[in-house]
Amino acid sequence: MVMNNHSYEDQTRRLLAETKSELTVIGNNIAELQQRWETLKREAEAYETALQGYLRRAGKQDVIETDWDKLLGGTSQTHKKRLITIAKRNGGRIRVTQATDILYSKGFIKSKKRANAYQIVSMLLVDMIDDGQFEKVAPGEYRLVGTQQSLPGVSQR
Repeated sequence: MVMNNHSYEDQTRRLLAETKSELTVIGNNIAELQQRWETLKREAEAYETALQGYLRRAGKQDVIETDWDKLLGGTSQTHKKRLITIAKRNGGRIRVTQATDILYSKGFIKSKKRANAYQIVSMLLVDMIDDGQFEKVAPGEYRLVGTQQSLPGVSQR
């Protein structure tokens, strides 16, 4: 037989109501913080883009260090996808030496010699030409197919 214990029931209902109320308040705080985080993230990216544009126009060195681990996907991406990402970052153009420097120095290519890494990057870009992803524009320089060519007289970094 179940005994009616009104004080237990009332106390449990009160605790349930308090818990749900606190959960709602915390949920609202999380939503506000998430929205603020997204806004600040977009603002930081916009300021970084504006600063990099200014530095390019002014002919100054790029003082903002790129987080290549984050940009190139850590260990989850293939070298071909990384090369496409590097090209997109540079306005659709990529140089073998530049890509080798990034991939070798940041440890994405596990080779003991830089010359081997250079050969790997070079062969990958040639394969990607055959796949129709890149086209050769100069010795050691390639352009991502589908990207706009730069205007004559405008230097491309």
